[in-house]
Amino acid sequence: MDSNIRWHFNPYDQVQPLRQNENPQQQFLPRSRSLTELRQQHQHQPMPVVGKPLSDRVCKNVPYPIVHKLRLDELFDVRHGGRPNIDRLVYHLKNEGRLTEETWRHLLSQAKILFRQEPNVIFLPRGCTIVGDIHGQYYDLLTIFELGGPLDQQPYVFLGDYVDRGSFS
Repeated sequence: MDSNIRWHFNPYDQVQPLRQNENPQQQFLPRSRSLTELRQQHQHQPMPVVGKPLSDRVCKNVPYPIVHKLRLDELFDVRHGGRPNIDRLVYHLKNEGRLTEETWRHLLSQAKILFRQEPNVIFLPRGCTIVGDIHGQYYDLLTIFELGGPLDQQPYVFLGDYVDRGSFS
């Protein structure tokens, strides 16, 4: 075997020789393609139907994610004063559902209004649950609510860092 050859594992799971004075980053960078090339490449591949069960799934017992984006009229119920249906939202997000842009924008604007009405100093009642940083960990938040009790029966105080690191931020 040639003593000048080192073996290099590239990001595409290919083992290739790396010779002296070669830059491994330049050696394995894929070349850029034009939009025309990309369109031609994808014209020959069938477009997958979202939500269609695939026969080659590794974990067949894991439910499929919700593909329907929750609309504004589905989340906010005018019969209940225009308040969001929290149970529907939790179920939808827990099952990896998404929101339409109109829905999440409206939800955030309503939250902004509520937060502005809150005082900057609060007096906490006995028995409230104080939660530290959750960093966008949605499933951790659901576990906190399961252990601590329902939102309408148990007061919660969140200390901050709701988003910024987790996969659901």
